[in-house]
Amino acid sequence: MVAKNTAFVNNYYLYARKSTDVEDKQVRSIEDQLSVLRALAKQEGLIIAEEFVEKQSAKVPGRPIFNNMLARIERGEAQGIICWKLDRLARNPIDGGQISWLLQNGNIQHIRTYDQSYRPTDNILMMSVEFGMANQYIIDLAANTRRGLNEKAKRGEFPGIAPLGYLNDVRTKTIIVDKHNAALIKQAFERYAQNSSTLEDIALFFFKHGIKTRANMRWQSEGGRPMKCDQAKYILSNPFYCGLFRYAGELHEGKHPPIISKKLFDDVQKLLVGRSNLRKNPDKPTQPLCGLLRCGECGRSITAEVKIKRQKNGNVHQYTYYRCTKKDIKCSQPHIRAEELERQLSAALKTCAMPPEWAQEMSAMADRDEKDGLQATAAFAQELHTKIVEINRKQDKLLEGYISELIEPDRYREEKNKLTSEKKTLTEQKTRLEQKGNSWLEPLRNWIKDAQTLNEIDETTPGPLKKSFAQKIFGSNLFLKNQKIEFIAKTQYAELSSAYRNNGNAPSCNIVAPRVGIEPTTKGLQF
Repeated sequence: MVAKNTAFVNNYYLYARKSTDVEDKQVRSIEDQLSVLRALAKQEGLIIAEEFVEKQSAKVPGRPIFNNMLARIERGEAQGIICWKLDRLARNPIDGGQISWLLQNGNIQHIRTYDQSYRPTDNILMMSVEFGMANQYIIDLAANTRRGLNEKAKRGEFPGIAPLGYLNDVRTKTIIVDKHNAALIKQAFERYAQNSSTLEDIALFFFKHGIKTRANMRWQSEGGRPMKCDQAKYILSNPFYCGLFRYAGELHEGKHPPIISKKLFDDVQKLLVGRSNLRKNPDKPTQPLCGLLRCGECGRSITAEVKIKRQKNGNVHQYTYYRCTKKDIKCSQPHIRAEELERQLSAALKTCAMPPEWAQEMSAMADRDEKDGLQATAAFAQELHTKIVEINRKQDKLLEGYISELIEPDRYREEKNKLTSEKKTLTEQKTRLEQKGNSWLEPLRNWIKDAQTLNEIDETTPGPLKKSFAQKIFGSNLFLKNQKIEFIAKTQYAELSSAYRNNGNAPSCNIVAPRVGIEPTTKGLQF
């Protein structure tokens, strides 16, 4: 410990700091600080042993250059500090207390700022007040910043960096769509929603279109590689793309233009949750029809198994079999070759194909009903509007309860998120209904299109595409028993399948019999 002689100071350390944070933008720059403090030291005859320059916030302890300077002062290498103001030294109680203690203990014999001096024999109250004011400034600034960001979020303005597919417009301080990447984001959602692409496929899709990982010095990563599955999942789980965003644990309606619809986003979330519950073995290649069928005897899932046979001539052949998992049960069902199973699946799908003349007649009926359905859609639009108004009332009441401290914060956030998501869904339904009118006709026309496409299914059709059609047509009602596929088609395909079985290639069916329109009631409208 150095001698506690307040009248004699050999060396001074000059300390200049400028934070990279917002609170220090109005403080003199480092070069300005150094120039003024050097002139001050020369004017008063103070010997500067070394200069310390730091570009780091002082709101939390742990500045390496500052800590090194104090450690050298404790070793007696200098006895004084020259700085612009005390808030350059500390803005938190730990660093401020350390400075005060070293001053009282005589390790620091003199602190010279631009307009004031501090010595061990001076009244410590003034120094404590200045350090307290510097600390309070940080506390107030943090609170004001949080409040400002929360208000910005409530206005629908995302307080952060725009995700992939969007850009931050610094001129208007808004978030705009990046047209190129936005198109890729939409395609990625659509690909995954078809249930024929994995997270790895999505990552490779982005990579092929120039979206790669960035260099990371912390992890010594060079970048330029496909993103990881977790990164692809984060993109597919981000509600920002459907017009919402999360901030401080709450879901907010954003003012930024959505890239995808809320329905597409919800469909992808269901697939993500469903797939996350599946146990996968990465060492085994995924077969296209796994998880599609169930055993007709015991109800267990049908899985695939790859076998390799080596012939006497040395050639190696690989075969794929599908069989019952027989998990925890005895099952007598034999296996079936993959080629035969795909052939039977193609035949099953073709039984649900729609003849061209049916498609032509149903399309004409849909066109006629489109003209007569405005009244029904208007009534449903009014019903949606009433629900949205009711949600607004519930949100106002919930906010009043939160402000009055009648509702706990956790419960408030949970209920608010639920109402916000529901309101977004209803608002999107109402907007789509108003824009498209008889939008219920779109699923009908898609069904007609899909049913016609089934005419083209054969053994050469890719397995994932067959699986996608089979899930859409049969759902979970697809069984394998005695090496034969058994199925029950969903309602809209059941008539087609029944007519095909009963009438062969020239069926007649009551779904195209003359009647008064084919439009559903307002209760049946789904989006």
